Amino acid sequence: MSAEYATPGTVYIVGAGPGDPGLLTLKGLRYLREADVVLYDDLLDSRLLDLVPNTCEQIAVGKRGGRKSPSQDAIHALLVDRARQGHVVVRLKGGDPFIFGRGGEEALHLRQAGIPFEIVSGVSAASGVLAYAGIPLTHRGIASAALLVTGNEDPAKPDATIDWDQLAAFDGTLVIFMAVRKLASICQHLVARGRSASTPAAAIEWGTWPDQRTVVADLQLLPDRAVAQQIRSPALIAIGPVVALRQELNWFENKPLFGRRLLVTRSREQAGPLQQRLEAEGAAVSTLPLLHIGPPDDWTAVDAAQDRLKDAAWVVFTSPNSVAFFCDRLYQRGLDARAFVHTRIAAVGLATAAALRQQGLVPDLVPLRQSQAALASAFAAFDVAGQEILLPASSIGRSELADTLAARGAQVHHLTTYVNRLPDQVELPAALAENKLDLIVFASPSSVHNFHQVLGPERAEAVFARTHIACIGPTTAEAVRQLGFAVHVQPSESSIPALVQAIIAFYAP
Repeated sequence: MSAEYATPGTVYIVGAGPGDPGLLTLKGLRYLREADVVLYDDLLDSRLLDLVPNTCEQIAVGKRGGRKSPSQDAIHALLVDRARQGHVVVRLKGGDPFIFGRGGEEALHLRQAGIPFEIVSGVSAASGVLAYAGIPLTHRGIASAALLVTGNEDPAKPDATIDWDQLAAFDGTLVIFMAVRKLASICQHLVARGRSASTPAAAIEWGTWPDQRTVVADLQLLPDRAVAQQIRSPALIAIGPVVALRQELNWFENKPLFGRRLLVTRSREQAGPLQQRLEAEGAAVSTLPLLHIGPPDDWTAVDAAQDRLKDAAWVVFTSPNSVAFFCDRLYQRGLDARAFVHTRIAAVGLATAAALRQQGLVPDLVPLRQSQAALASAFAAFDVAGQEILLPASSIGRSELADTLAARGAQVHHLTTYVNRLPDQVELPAALAENKLDLIVFASPSSVHNFHQVLGPERAEAVFARTHIACIGPTTAEAVRQLGFAVHVQPSESSIPALVQAIIAFYAP
């Protein structure tokens, strides 16, 4: 692929931030989108890899304690080899590559090998994780300096490379990386060397991730509290008076859905917007794509309908998918928006109307409430007797609207514009496999039936019995009830924003 920003044969050492993929910089995003090869660390959100081209070679080179990992020399060799092949190479690292990230070592090796490189700074865990825990790194009148150290060295060692006497005397914010295993020794030595035992301190596990946990205590008590709460790596330690500000500034862990584990069952193409909205409210969201949306095997009926579009009184779109597939087929056949010049257009709701406008089409009818029942009611203002109405929809589209219009004398033609299939491979996310879900979100009857089919009746029944269920609309809810299970959340309007607000209301204290 041709690169607009990146230079072939160059290595871009990119900081991805501490966890939340939204903390990736715009510059880092540009280079990921043009990467031919990406060598990525462990502890990165997998969605960052969705940003690279389909043809990009993805190489995992992360290091985790207790696991077999590539050596640093092997990583150096890969970077040089792929760059010399003329590729755009991205070395994707957690946090900032120059803060305990070995980015300097890799850059030096590239310089010695004659390979051009660029450093793309990232949000360091020192600032990002503390911010998500509601702890400022510095604060006027409280802490005017911060000091970052690594904590994987035992301070009791006679030949310790870190001067713990100086750290104990430091009155700013002390941020210690990789310190969980040595936390007790570190805290004991700081107190023994003069740091007040009552200094506010915090241990932050999985900072900026939906699974973030924060333990706050006096410095002398922090190790025991961390053990009691089973704080594990990855975790960051913050010590200093600024930690006390968390009581007022803890914004992330106070989000309405923080700590809730949700499962979204939409197709891979459609899960994103719902997942992002739920995560913005603090939820830990897993996805289980149970639908693969694609074109029909036979376009004959759609093609024939498009050829006589001028004879139809209405074309009624009941989803953004119906708009996308119908219009894509129209354009593939050499037609365009002018084909609708003699035909009115109806949309089931605002999302479908927005999809139409992206195609240069303005709907003539959009109901106030987003549902097929509301659209059927809106048609009451029009005489449809004897009129031809085209209804592009999925292969398993609902019949309620078509039946209502047909009962009023309209000639309704259901056009299979796209099909919902079960994906070839379905991998259960860990939260589902380990029975840790609070809520499962269904956005179509197909996803309900496919969930039941993939898990099998017995296991699906066990999951439904201990997990809340949210449905985007009445038809989806009815599919759940037909299986004999209760629906706990159903918005008054069948839309993603309304669904998210209904989930928030359900879990409100």
